[in-house]
Amino acid sequence: MRVRNWLALGFTLAQTMVLAQTADLPSALSLEEARAMRARGKALKAEAEQTYENERAVCRSQAIAINCLGSAKERRSTAMRAADALERQGREAEREVRRQQVEVRAAKREAEAPGREAREQAEAKDYREKQAQRAAERERSLSEESAKAERRRSKFAAEQAAQQSRLEQRRKEDARRAENAPENARKRAERERQHAERVKKIDERTRKYADLLKRREAEEAARKAAGSAETPSR
Repeated sequence: MRVRNWLALGFTLAQTMVLAQTADLPSALSLEEARAMRARGKALKAEAEQTYENERAVCRSQAIAINCLGSAKERRSTAMRAADALERQGREAEREVRRQQVEVRAAKREAEAPGREAREQAEAKDYREKQAQRAAERERSLSEESAKAERRRSKFAAEQAAQQSRLEQRRKEDARRAENAPENARKRAERERQHAERVKKIDERTRKYADLLKRREAEEAARKAAGSAETPSR
């Protein structure tokens, strides 16, 4: 069991040493690969530590454990150095990738600066024009509202003045009627008296005319009767 563990760890360490040697050019790695390298180094540390603990337990069960523990510690130290190297190279590669990314972004910003500046200037100009247009629209709207309010105030004032004038005229008319009430009553009574006299005269003429018609009818009837009486004696 112990032999298998150390064989597996030895194979892993060999891979680690190869990776550590090939990591001299961290710029060749991607950010994901650099992170994986660092994580692998950390995992190898834990694996070496666990292998050492297992080996130490085996050594303690032996009668003479000095050489066994020394060899286990040496192997642990070798594994730790290799894992540290791998983890360190991973960190360096990650920093290099990030540095290159920063440089790429900076170069991109620098290359895009003229176009971005022109675009920002155009956007600023468009913004100022829109703000000026909105300000003009607000000013026009406020002016229209002010004019409408002034027209409403003028109309209301004119209506109030007209109503006040009508009330004043009505008051004057009421006062004049009250002042002329006695004379108007006398004139009304006089008109009623004259009307009654006219009606009376009309009734009198009508009665006289009716009497005249009756007399004429009676005279005509008498003449006819007299004529009828004279005719047989002849």
